[in-house]
Amino acid sequence: MSGYMFAAGAVSLLGAAAVVVAALVWGQLEVGIPGMATLPTVALRVLLGVWAVTIVWASVVFVGAARSRLAIRRALRKPGPKGLILITPQTVHEMAGVLLREELGLHKFRVQIRPMGGGLALEVLLHLPPGEEVPTLAERLQSLLAHEIAAKTGLEVPEVRMIVVGTARPGRA
Repeated sequence: MSGYMFAAGAVSLLGAAAVVVAALVWGQLEVGIPGMATLPTVALRVLLGVWAVTIVWASVVFVGAARSRLAIRRALRKPGPKGLILITPQTVHEMAGVLLREELGLHKFRVQIRPMGGGLALEVLLHLPPGEEVPTLAERLQSLLAHEIAAKTGLEVPEVRMIVVGTARPGRA
């Protein structure tokens, strides 16, 4: 099933949950089973509340499945020795984040990834840490990211664009 189908399922489940909640809030709740007494209103409200929570939980599961399927569709493809290797942009994003935090000590940044030829290009938006010079930091950052991401994924990284959007305060790189 495609990611779009899971997303449509999540939306329809949320709609069903909204109907159940509306019945809880505005409806006159009385259910009778032929040959038996009617269910008490409190019991019916509890039953509908549990049902609404279950439907919302199911929609969250569907959203997760949709995100996963759509991420795979956007994955970067690399031929491997025994078949195709798919690397999601989220994986590359996490790798870049770890490198920026652990190797360069940066904590406020944003990484964007886009396919480029047979590889990928990175764009890093960051605040310049105190005491750093843009040319020195850019060279270190570009070299580290291009080399490490290429080594860990096998994809070329022909471009690492660095955009300095401000300066960081001391103690907050």
